[in-house]
Amino acid sequence: MSVAAMGLRALGPAGRGDPRWVIAGHVARSALRWAVIWGAVYGLFVIATIKAFVVAYPSVADRLKIAGSLQSFAILIGQPHHAETVAGFTQWRVLVVIALIGAIWGLLTSTGLLRGEEDAGRWELLLSGQTTKRRAATQALLGLGAAVAAMFGVAAALTLVAGGLPGAHFTIGAALLFAVAMVSSAAVFLAVGALASQLSATRGQAAMITAAVLGVSFVTRMVADSKSGLGWLRWFSPIGWVEEMRPLRDPQPIALVPVVAAVAVCAGLTVLLAGRRDLNASVLRERESGRGGARWLLGPLSLALRLGRGTALGWLAGIAGLAGTQGFVARAAATLLASSPAITATLGRLGAHKASEAYLGISFLTVAVLITIVAAGQIAAIRDEEAAGRLDNLLVRPVRRTSWLAGRVAISLGLVVVVGLAAGFFTWLGAASQHTGVSLATLIEAGINATMPAVFVLGAGVLVFGLRPRLSAVACYGIVAYSFLIDLLGSLIKGNEWIRDSSLFTHIALAPAAKPDWGEAAVVVLLGACAAVVGALAFKRRDVEYA
Repeated sequence: MSVAAMGLRALGPAGRGDPRWVIAGHVARSALRWAVIWGAVYGLFVIATIKAFVVAYPSVADRLKIAGSLQSFAILIGQPHHAETVAGFTQWRVLVVIALIGAIWGLLTSTGLLRGEEDAGRWELLLSGQTTKRRAATQALLGLGAAVAAMFGVAAALTLVAGGLPGAHFTIGAALLFAVAMVSSAAVFLAVGALASQLSATRGQAAMITAAVLGVSFVTRMVADSKSGLGWLRWFSPIGWVEEMRPLRDPQPIALVPVVAAVAVCAGLTVLLAGRRDLNASVLRERESGRGGARWLLGPLSLALRLGRGTALGWLAGIAGLAGTQGFVARAAATLLASSPAITATLGRLGAHKASEAYLGISFLTVAVLITIVAAGQIAAIRDEEAAGRLDNLLVRPVRRTSWLAGRVAISLGLVVVVGLAAGFFTWLGAASQHTGVSLATLIEAGINATMPAVFVLGAGVLVFGLRPRLSAVACYGIVAYSFLIDLLGSLIKGNEWIRDSSLFTHIALAPAAKPDWGEAAVVVLLGACAAVVGALAFKRRDVEYA
């Protein structure tokens, strides 16, 4: 049997079709599941937003009042346009949030299926067949494009349903443009991640570069929405392009031009670089360490620290930058919040007594979601160590399985805690520069509170890793997606509180707007710890499973 044939067999179902398209089929199949899931999340988010708005603000007078107060949230989720209408409010509430989610999915998917596959040695098996490096890269991009098309199809179908809801009345054209806008950032960051995979020496480096592009894009969009005179900056941000489309009210289809251009340029450069470089080579060199660096490799724990530091620093820098920006704008946002009696009354019912703390509480919920994604990524990295065969190099030495796993989980837990502390500290730096009056201790407490869902995700991930390792990454990202979806749909869940309670984000207070419930947090952490112990025992007894 040839090496190429073994490669096709290793890919499973993808290898049973036309061999000329096996790479496109494999990439499409690998990305399709989550593309469909997130497409459904997008569509359900639209439906939930419409229903919640119609129920909460039934009259024109109510809608005019709330529309005048939404400017305070512009820095977080964009400038409102005609927010007194169902269409205007829906596009304001949905687009930037979904653009950020799609971008994260895009960068993780493309770097994993391109540079990650190459790092694991599977790309070499495919290239040993009757294909070229450029043709293989083109097929991979087509596979990613098929996943985006599936995401669009699901989101468009649900958006068309949403358009027929009472009070919505979207036209078919507007609903389809809305679906295009929702998947645009995913398409852009799939392409950016594919290009970074050709430039970078490792998957971690590629993900860090793409995440840096996303961070700069998001901060640029925040600055653009901080003042009306800076709106032109949105045209320099992929997230800003999505916001500028305004598909349901005052549509600007011209904002699709930079989206298409960015995807085309990145795809073209990806194919060009793939043909020019050698397999496992890169334009950007991985920093080589001399003997001095090797002195610190004292065991699997220090090795894991060394290998994962690039990704860890990328997440740390990104979340710290976001937190600092949110703190910096807190005072201006609080002033606008306090000017709205309706929002002030709502925040009062939630226990928020200061507008600045209320704004920061909402901001920390965003941070909490990102930290859970960090935790899920750590479990995926642990599984990748085993699937790619790198774990074998450690287990043949006097390294116990439980010691290795405990070390990796400890590093992951440390990263989660450090990111939470950094979020609190940098939020305080930004807020203190504007004299908001929120103390450092209060914001550090809020940062720790935001890590609680991520601790549970780590524990649950270890449990699945011990029992069904191939499902560990899927399970972790699934928990995050499910919790986020239930949190978004909370306004529609009446009489079934247990459904709302199944979301991790329901169990954290909006600190610093409300005092953290450390008793409830302790229960969440204890459940995660118990799951991790069971998973570690199961890992000790099972065989090593490869991809």
